[in-house]
Amino acid sequence: MIKNYFITAWRNIIRQKSFSAINIFGLAMGLACCLILMAFVRQELSYDHFHTNSNRIFRVAQRVDGNQNWAWTGGAVAPMMVKEFDQVESAVRIHRISTYLRPADGPNQKESFREEKFTFADEGFFEVFDFPLLSGTTTGVLDDPFQILLTESMAKKYFGKEDPIGKSLISTGDFEFVVKGVLKDLPSNTHLDFDFITSLNSFKATESYPLTAEFGSFWWPFCYTYVKLKDASEVDFINQGTMEASKKARSEEEAKKYVPFLQPITDIHLDNSYQSELSPSTPKSTVYIFLSIGIFILILACINFINLSTARAIKRMKEIGIRKVTGAKKSQLVLQFFTESFLVNVFAMVLALVLVEILLPVFSGLLQQEIPFNLFADRQVWLFLLITLAVSTFLSGFFPALYLSGLKPNLILKGTTFQSNKSALRQSLVVLQFVMSGILVFCATVAYFQQSYMRKADLGFDRENIISISMGEVSRLNRESLTNAYKQFSFVENVLGSSARPGIDAGWGPQFSYEGQNPNDQNWINQQYIDFNYFETIGVELVAGREFSPEFNDKGDAFKMREMFPAVRNGGFIINESLAKLMGLSPEESLGKPIEVFTEENGQRFLDFHGNVIGVVKDYQTSDLRFQIFPTVYMPVQNDHFDASSHLLVKINTDDIPQVAATLSSKWKEFNPSIPFEFSVLEDSLIKQYDRETRLSNLLGLFALLTLLISSLGLLGLSIFMAEGRRKEIGIRKVMGASPLSIVHQLTKDFLKPVIIAIVLALPIGFYIMVTWLEQFANKVQMQVGFFVLTAAVAILIAWLTIAIQSWRAATDNPVDSLKSE
Repeated sequence: MIKNYFITAWRNIIRQKSFSAINIFGLAMGLACCLILMAFVRQELSYDHFHTNSNRIFRVAQRVDGNQNWAWTGGAVAPMMVKEFDQVESAVRIHRISTYLRPADGPNQKESFREEKFTFADEGFFEVFDFPLLSGTTTGVLDDPFQILLTESMAKKYFGKEDPIGKSLISTGDFEFVVKGVLKDLPSNTHLDFDFITSLNSFKATESYPLTAEFGSFWWPFCYTYVKLKDASEVDFINQGTMEASKKARSEEEAKKYVPFLQPITDIHLDNSYQSELSPSTPKSTVYIFLSIGIFILILACINFINLSTARAIKRMKEIGIRKVTGAKKSQLVLQFFTESFLVNVFAMVLALVLVEILLPVFSGLLQQEIPFNLFADRQVWLFLLITLAVSTFLSGFFPALYLSGLKPNLILKGTTFQSNKSALRQSLVVLQFVMSGILVFCATVAYFQQSYMRKADLGFDRENIISISMGEVSRLNRESLTNAYKQFSFVENVLGSSARPGIDAGWGPQFSYEGQNPNDQNWINQQYIDFNYFETIGVELVAGREFSPEFNDKGDAFKMREMFPAVRNGGFIINESLAKLMGLSPEESLGKPIEVFTEENGQRFLDFHGNVIGVVKDYQTSDLRFQIFPTVYMPVQNDHFDASSHLLVKINTDDIPQVAATLSSKWKEFNPSIPFEFSVLEDSLIKQYDRETRLSNLLGLFALLTLLISSLGLLGLSIFMAEGRRKEIGIRKVMGASPLSIVHQLTKDFLKPVIIAIVLALPIGFYIMVTWLEQFANKVQMQVGFFVLTAAVAILIAWLTIAIQSWRAATDNPVDSLKSE
């Protein structure tokens, strides 16, 4: 008996090829997209959960002035946490730098590589975190200096197939690190991103100046601090006591200004409100948006399936009547319809899994991150598929199985179809589909224009034809020689040393005081070091005063560090308009005013700069557009003792970047043969910093189009059903002289009404969602009427084309065939 049900179901599927194909493909696409998005969401939500005691591991962050969250702390916070709180089992500090490395021996010993993930850590690191060891040992490695662990991929990079244990790596400054162990490559779902790890004692041994600021300060941005609690339930008690604990080691004012608090390690990746994270985070709102998209797409696919199944079932009323007349029981008819629904669902799921295998690598490539998906080992995926199979089978088989099988045979055979109420239901489902699609299209439209705005916005400076060269550990004398050599090339307009790249690096934030300020106020600003004629070269307007210039001996006025050098000289400062406004002065009034830039804790100043304002520049975007323009002070980049150049900015007058890079690289090697030449085009770097937003915007657009496609598949199926149900009417209209265009208009207008209603409902919902989303950007695109018009036009056009194509086919059929069939 069961076999007969499946044979009959198979025959009905084959007989209705168009409906079956639309049903299976639409449901498969919806399932595949939902599975991929669920895999992405699950990956994002799984960050740092793999540690054995992840619920007891917390990062110590700082809340500054009650409204800023800092991911890093001073080096003194970890010892304080252990000393003041018995609930803390252990505390670990992490400090990451970039450096150049080369193997001590072998064929590549003269080739250095820049490594951005070189990490120092306390000895308790592996007591807190779980990172599997492949070979060697972790015991004692983080106790003594100049012992190192590296990941498997780094071991292959530097030592190939050789055993790296016992071999050495040479860092900048010719410090030798002995390899003691190889770690398995870090999983993709951790924010602790490192390739090398050595003891914090190594950092102390490699630095030639006193480390009071780094290890003696509570707030100085030096390290990331983590604690492992004996009991996770104690977190609230500790958070309530951190201010009082810090008062024991610092002034009450500072303890109130910088308040340590515990953040669960599993929350770090989903919170983008912290400054200076170790690795990029994904806002929780973004994760939830993609989760919602996955659910939307699955619901759309199921609505399609249900809609088309009920439409097809109504067309089979006479079949049901004949079956009942010939003795079929209601239970047999119910089982038959559920069998057909089950079979179509199974085919759709098999196709969906094939699509996942094909599309998941594409999706991972677009996001540039690994998204694990293991069908055979993942119970959650199987549970999801089984639940979806059961629900979809029940809903799509419910109407024909229980409603139609209960109708009286005489009514069915007389042609009474009872379609009016069911037609209203299908119209409502079409509205729901296009509401969801319209919301996603509007969101994708706004997201696209936002990322486009960030990539192309006027930043207030000339961003074209500037090459940025990473200076790394290039000496002051070599920098001067290289600068002079570069200036000899005809294609070079100017060469600038700078601590930051405009539009990318905001600088760091010391304290600031000025004449006449309230003594109780504490101001924080950004600080950058720049070269002579910097603003003229990058096209920033000087609104008052002058730039730094050798004519005024500004080089001699460059900064002094009290810890390094015996004296602090007065020097000249340039400020931006925002800083002048902070002082309550116009640009002209700011000139000559004395200011101080410093860092201070418990009355001790670690860095101390004094000087007068010599110039005021027009505000321009110093960091990326996620952040507002911050009050900024500019200081000379170099003096007789120190060079703060992190980057060399080369302004050129040609577009031939490959030739320019080759020429600059050749000259670089003459002065720095052991340091790799690393450059970037400033314009490209400015765009690249928004790559993640661009990728997410593209994905949002892709899934928005998919929702429209799935919704349109449903319309296509319903239009086919409608056209077949009205073949006689269409034939009569044509015989009476109606043109194909008039018939198309008549057939399409009924379907476009629910689409238009849906768009009207979708637009305000999408508007609210995107206004909320845009709040995370300091600089954002303005909502425009065009966004609404574009969304409506795309949705209505796709829906109209879908219906019109099928309607045209029906309108151009031979009316004789239509009337004959009746």
